[in-house]
Amino acid sequence: MWWYVGKRLLQTIPVFIGAVVILFLLLQLRQGDPVLNLAGNKPVSQEVRDAIAAQYHLDDPWYAQMFYFVKGAITLDFGNTFSGQPVLDLIKETFPVTVTLAVMALAIDAILGIAIGTLAGLNRNGIFDSSALVVSLLLISIPIFVVGFVMQLVFGVKLGWTSPTVGGDWTIPDLILPAIVLAIANFAYTIRLTRTSVAENLSADHVRTARAKGLAEWVVVRNHVLRNSLVPVVTYIGINLGSLMAGAVITETIFNVPGIGNAAYKAIQQGETATVVAIVTFMVMVYVLMSLLVDLLYAVLDPRIRYV
Repeated sequence: MWWYVGKRLLQTIPVFIGAVVILFLLLQLRQGDPVLNLAGNKPVSQEVRDAIAAQYHLDDPWYAQMFYFVKGAITLDFGNTFSGQPVLDLIKETFPVTVTLAVMALAIDAILGIAIGTLAGLNRNGIFDSSALVVSLLLISIPIFVVGFVMQLVFGVKLGWTSPTVGGDWTIPDLILPAIVLAIANFAYTIRLTRTSVAENLSADHVRTARAKGLAEWVVVRNHVLRNSLVPVVTYIGINLGSLMAGAVITETIFNVPGIGNAAYKAIQQGETATVVAIVTFMVMVYVLMSLLVDLLYAVLDPRIRYV
């Protein structure tokens, strides 16, 4: 087990390097002048421009900027934002907000998705099953930014049930609507995956044997159907925590949530290459670690799985 964990952790090194290279290459395609963005698109003297470019290595080739970034990252020094705040402090400040939002969305996804998917799988081809499939297909088809703006307008502006934007002084209730928006697309996939997995396990040999022994139906479902059905579902939901953080860029921007996704969006607008690379690379590492945790949970759900 520990050898497997160590091997997976070592694999994060090439993932980190690959993510940094790809991000620096992609950010070279961005249009605009970071110095003008920093000055609010006002005229800047050549002396000031040269000083800012030298401070943030803006005139250096992308590979030179990458070298400075990796050199600082080794000592956890990711430089400063254009406002002078250390990037590491920015991540520490915004990441807890995104984690809270993602965990809330994950809870909504897991609880409702598994419950509805299980009921649909147990009543396959019934009215509830057909309705669940239609609703999940609709949720998958609608882009998240459309859902976000519509729910913001309806529940935040028209009905006034919640604040349309979150802002800096956020509370847990303020994040409920953004969490629902963030969970909607993944929630639909969880329903369909759980439904398919439950329906397949209902006809498995060990389930028929359990019923032949005279066990109560709820015992058969709980101990023999759900436990085996949850292995692929847990895989999807666990990895989703990383994708939810990535999807939070859109949701946090719509609802003005002071999270790491919103910080990344603002950094992209300002042309802060090092800040964007630091934030996105950090999120990539979180995604990789979540994948490792999900793999380890396999052994808990299915005793037949062993890692060497």
